[in-house]
Amino acid sequence: LLLCEAVVSTQSTGKQMELYQEETFFTRKEIIHIYKSFERLSELKVQSAFLQGNYNFKLDYEEIILLEELRNNPFKDRICKVFSDDHSGNMSFSDYLDMLSVMSLEAPKDLKSAYAFKIYDFNDDGMIDRTDLEELVNRVTGDRMRTEDVDGIVDNILKECDLDENETIMALEFEEIIQKSPDFTSNFFMEV
Repeated sequence: LLLCEAVVSTQSTGKQMELYQEETFFTRKEIIHIYKSFERLSELKVQSAFLQGNYNFKLDYEEIILLEELRNNPFKDRICKVFSDDHSGNMSFSDYLDMLSVMSLEAPKDLKSAYAFKIYDFNDDGMIDRTDLEELVNRVTGDRMRTEDVDGIVDNILKECDLDENETIMALEFEEIIQKSPDFTSNFFMEV
């Protein structure tokens, strides 16, 4: 515990801590708590890297998904990919902090919506199309539905959300739908 606080204090004194606080929705105390959770994912690797001054060190995807909130999440691969600065799924402390900041209750709905859109855009083409929606439904249901049932759900989603009726949901359409969803902010959430 003392080593953890010393590493965070050394790294995060002054400008670095201010930067973390400016770019997230967290206090200094919360950032230190988040560092401790990052460290617990691979204690020796994180401590060694940080003690050597390597603050851009990344934990592997397999280590990141040990986080309780990700462990059983059907979108864990997409969440890690979207929040990883190189889109590998591996995360630095800054990536990890950004992820938890966006997933916090304090993050505004439009920011959460933008990241949710990226997570659900499985083929990374800047739109959510039928293929993305099929993948989304299959992940949410654990691939337990018949193809025709999945197609029916996708048809209903497109009918409801595809405002310009072009068989895709663009970011603005997605954000408009999210703005009407009262539970979205509390459901797109990871506890710190």
